Amino acid sequence: MSFDIAAIANADYIDAMYEKYKQDPDLVDERWHIFFAGFDLGMQRDGADLTPDTSDENQAEENVMAFLDAYDTLEEYTRMDANRQQGAMALVNAYRTWGHLVADIAPMSYTRPPYPLLELSEYGFTEEDLDQIVGNGGFLGPTDGTLRDLVAKLRQTYCGSVAVEYTDIPYKSQHEWLEQHMEPILNSPKFSAEQCRDLLRLLIEAQEFEQFLHVKYIGRKRFSIEGGEALIPMLHALIETGAALNVEEMVMGMAHRGRLNVLTHIMQKPYPEIFSEFEGVELGEGSGDVKYHMGFAHEYVTRDGHTVHLGLTPNPSHLELVNPVIEGIVCTKQETKGDVQHEHIVPLIIHGDAAFAGQGIVPETICLSHLDGYDNGGTIHIVVNNQIGFTALPRESRFTAYPTDVAKIVKMPIFHVNADDPEAVVHAARMAMAYRQAVKNDVIIDLWCYRRYGHNESDDPAFTQPLQSAEIAGHPTVVDLYSRRLIEQNIATEDDVDAMKQAVREKLEAAFVDAKNQKTKPREPTFGGAWKGFGKAGADRTAKTAVHREKLIDIAQKATTVPEGFNAYRKLMRQLDYRMQMVHGKVGIDWGCAEMLAFGSLFVDGFPGRGAGQDSPRGTFSHRQAVWHDVKNGSIYSPLNHLSDGQGGFRVYNTMLSELAVLGFEFGVSYANPNKLTIWEAQFGDFANGAQMIIDQFISSSEAKWQKMSGLVMLLPHGFEGQGPEHSSARLERFQALCAEDNMQVGCPTLPAQYFHLLRRQMLRAFRKPLVLMMPKSLLRHKESISTLEDLSRGAFYPVLDDPAQPDPGGVKRVVFCTGKVFFDLKEGRDKKGEERLALVRIEEHYPFPWDEVGAILEKYGDADIFWGQEEPQNMGSWDFMEPKLRRLLDNKKPVRYLGRKPTAATATGIQSVHLAEQQEIVEMALDFS
Repeated sequence: MSFDIAAIANADYIDAMYEKYKQDPDLVDERWHIFFAGFDLGMQRDGADLTPDTSDENQAEENVMAFLDAYDTLEEYTRMDANRQQGAMALVNAYRTWGHLVADIAPMSYTRPPYPLLELSEYGFTEEDLDQIVGNGGFLGPTDGTLRDLVAKLRQTYCGSVAVEYTDIPYKSQHEWLEQHMEPILNSPKFSAEQCRDLLRLLIEAQEFEQFLHVKYIGRKRFSIEGGEALIPMLHALIETGAALNVEEMVMGMAHRGRLNVLTHIMQKPYPEIFSEFEGVELGEGSGDVKYHMGFAHEYVTRDGHTVHLGLTPNPSHLELVNPVIEGIVCTKQETKGDVQHEHIVPLIIHGDAAFAGQGIVPETICLSHLDGYDNGGTIHIVVNNQIGFTALPRESRFTAYPTDVAKIVKMPIFHVNADDPEAVVHAARMAMAYRQAVKNDVIIDLWCYRRYGHNESDDPAFTQPLQSAEIAGHPTVVDLYSRRLIEQNIATEDDVDAMKQAVREKLEAAFVDAKNQKTKPREPTFGGAWKGFGKAGADRTAKTAVHREKLIDIAQKATTVPEGFNAYRKLMRQLDYRMQMVHGKVGIDWGCAEMLAFGSLFVDGFPGRGAGQDSPRGTFSHRQAVWHDVKNGSIYSPLNHLSDGQGGFRVYNTMLSELAVLGFEFGVSYANPNKLTIWEAQFGDFANGAQMIIDQFISSSEAKWQKMSGLVMLLPHGFEGQGPEHSSARLERFQALCAEDNMQVGCPTLPAQYFHLLRRQMLRAFRKPLVLMMPKSLLRHKESISTLEDLSRGAFYPVLDDPAQPDPGGVKRVVFCTGKVFFDLKEGRDKKGEERLALVRIEEHYPFPWDEVGAILEKYGDADIFWGQEEPQNMGSWDFMEPKLRRLLDNKKPVRYLGRKPTAATATGIQSVHLAEQQEIVEMALDFS
């Protein structure tokens, strides 16, 4: 009888089963063994005799028939086996997708109910099928082919101490990368005995440090990491792995939880220096800050001899506020150092669970991550998930399964890991770093831990979480758990563990004695790296800001030339032609032209530039036009990048509709590169208060608190033109209230030349201070708010502008000091009336306050009455800032009177007729000498 296998079943299917059988017979159902045993016998041939052996063929046929006795047809078996394999594939995909929901990632009692979509019945299986051969279902780990073993291996891989969310990533290649790094080792890599002991030592150092502080400084705030000590070996693993994958620098940000431990055991800040901060350091310049906000830098040398520069950026108690600052620092360092592949400099941010889920700057910053001008190749995020925020439990802070769910706006892997399993923690860290380097995308490690004490060490958590506090008090530390594990594995002994602890305690005691015996002085700011050549601001604040006339004309010519083949918008062509008329003296130079010349002159001299803001490439009021768009093909052209060979590059970005994260990012840019002209522009100055935290905690105070400087320029359109309470005021009074200790510069220029010289001065001095400018709106095209080329080529910035009408001082009866647009309203009213008894003086720089210049003006008009005039309401604007200064210069011998709107709750009216009436009243009050 002839036996044709192809007539019985699909040959390709049987071939596939046969390949599994040859690899390992246990990978297929045992009933296939009968079939393939006969098949092998029939295929055996003597190498010297190729004559078919019919007896072997007959034996194969008998085996096949025996196999079929269990089924009506081979097709029936094939169908049943295929169904099982399809079920196995669906089961594998289910565990990859939902296994994290039942994973063992919580250190203490945390009930995770079964998840229905992981039930066997969902995939056509019952308990009776557990010992059936189903194959591996596409799972890459080792299995014996049975359903029972497959489920066990899937649970070990996806439901153990490491769980992962990744199947929402829309890229198959990333799925495959992650599966290849997890499944073959079942998410449980083998550690050598030496690695285990090193891991234990790191945990002991972290724990002993916290316990030492707890005893020596009872009740003092330190924001302990106890319960999450595994953070320290996690960071070591990230650095070690990164160094092997070409990472040369890591820029780190974190809030105060565990910061002292990171400073000592990652950044290697000396113990005596930490202890002395508890004792009290001598105060240097500025206010200083609490010890758990401070930054530090360290050259970390790995076990393999690689050096990684670590920088921990200072952070305020606004927990997540440093996030965009870190991203800006990294992006700028990558650009400066030519790290175009984003592989040498990596951002790492450590978060708290409640803050990560609750603070809006987190999703704002994540939304920046892949935008043009903001992408730095991905951030490694660590969430120290101690499952509490001050006294709020997770159910009070969020309604999602994880605090990390807010980050799913970017498709990235999220590793959830049990902090009581330090080997799993290290494994997750290694994978996270390897993924970031391979894929150049963000990645999150969610470190599930607990908080052994209260929010701070003077806080008793038992008031609000009595049950949780009692459970934590009885829970063994990670050092106890891991020590026991190593002792059971004969990797360490109890004596080994005791010796490690004793060595750390002796080191701590010695450092404590040193700190007691000497006061540690605060660290002075260092001006190395990108800051080499800079220093603190001194008495000499001058800079030669004038530019030769010929150079300005050449810049203007190149910046207004449309390249051949580029189809420019017709209105833009008229604007460019008009700018050349300005440069040649046919009409006055306006603000857009003066800015173009200031930018161009700096770029030609080698300074790079970066601008950012909503509408910034064009300018909110179409005055800038730094990026041109071809009307036929949509291509773009940036004329300020085509001025000269070797010039500094210029990039200006339209930003997402965020002020907080974007301004934080730009601050980070200025922090990292003082030689770059870095500008953030509000669409209207009113919207700057959306970034008030960055202004308060970084821009105005970073030098006083942390000795960290910035040359960031903020351009804030400001002026009352009847556009309502959200399009009138940049809240000048708030910036003035922040001014102290020479921390920043605040001004309100009223002429294009003043703006030109301010921009150039910002880059030409040997120190950096933030520059906040109230910028014009209607003045951009005001017929009298213009300058000449000579103002740019021969002039300078003047903090105070005396009355351009040059009235006779003896005849002046009233001097109105003012700032901004209101000067032109007052001047227009005075000129119409022909009033010569009124002098109008503009204060263009508010801080540092120009004492000498204002004093000279007061002396010049010694007999006149003094007024402060403004268009803002009396409880806003500059009145409260200027009045005491003017009165001080007058030695309190005469009053300073107010001229302006009455106090109001909103900044401005939104009714045009009311606005015009109020504005006219200000003018009439200034001209009323009765």
